[in-house]
Amino acid sequence: MTIGVSGDADAARGLNAGCDAWYSVIGGLFPEVALALTRAAQTGRAERAEQESQRLQPLWDLFAQHGGSLRVVAAAAAHLGLTGPRGLPLPLRGLDAKERARVATVIEDPQLHA
Repeated sequence: MTIGVSGDADAARGLNAGCDAWYSVIGGLFPEVALALTRAAQTGRAERAEQESQRLQPLWDLFAQHGGSLRVVAAAAAHLGLTGPRGLPLPLRGLDAKERARVATVIEDPQLHA
């Protein structure tokens, strides 16, 4: 059995506190940054893990604004061409055009890919 953290915004805190795993929603879209955060925590570099998380704060803010990660990540995946524009099954509704543009701005930030 493992103890893990699933709230991406709390990943650094959870891993630094000793969680065995991070059940990440962003790991499929941004594996390099998710791995960097995880490895930093696993190797006892707690401050570095927190710094990696801070790079993602604009994304965490979008998750908070939209009541979770589902619609934000669906919009990000569509923007990256990984899914079609209607990536969510009905009756779920995706973000409106203004919010999808905001997601695109956040995920195109070089900080997210550094």
